[in-house]
Amino acid sequence: MKNLDKFLEDLKLNLGDNLLSVFAFGSQANVEDAKNNLNLMIITNQLSAENLYSISKPVKKWVKAKNPIPVIMNKDEWYSSFDVYTIEYADIKSNYRLIYGEDLVPSINVNKYFLRLECESELKNLLLKYKNHFLLNVNSDREMKKVLNNVIKTLVVIFRSVLRLYDREVPYRAVDIIEHCSQFLSFNKIVMTKLAKIKYENDDCNKQELLFMESEILKDIQAILKQVDAMHF
Repeated sequence: MKNLDKFLEDLKLNLGDNLLSVFAFGSQANVEDAKNNLNLMIITNQLSAENLYSISKPVKKWVKAKNPIPVIMNKDEWYSSFDVYTIEYADIKSNYRLIYGEDLVPSINVNKYFLRLECESELKNLLLKYKNHFLLNVNSDREMKKVLNNVIKTLVVIFRSVLRLYDREVPYRAVDIIEHCSQFLSFNKIVMTKLAKIKYENDDCNKQELLFMESEILKDIQAILKQVDAMHF
């Protein structure tokens, strides 16, 4: 990936010995010929405004090439965030590729107490956002499809975490994650699967199906939140 090679060279040039580690994470992490949409984590020993300024131009070029803005942390932030970003760290640990420097990922400690707590927090935020989006967009099928796409994306992330809470392997496909998670959580599996197929497999729905899913997903988020809240790890 030419963009990645150039970006890494720019990072090394501007950060020097301060650059500790660079690795890819997410669904594209181990796709060798990925053209874009590559999530990167950049870890430095120290991180100042001057450091950010020095790499601002390379970062802009990287984002212009249709990649997400990299996550940039110093070493202290990395080690002190295991309890706050537990879902994200668990996802990184399950799928990453070291690109440069020290491999810090094996040091990740995924604590189940904090993992469950973040799942609960994410569900509460999702419920709040869904109600707000529902109020503002319920008369627009186009906008509600976008809302539901974002809802299922978040729920799949949470379902992956639930499977990890129960020490289960996490499948790759969203529909398989939903199937496996239904062993531990009660929800409308038909609706969840349909939403996943629309989001990830180019499926579609008619107006009647959309109206039904709009109402069912509200009940499901509420029900899942109660179940996750009652979990103990």
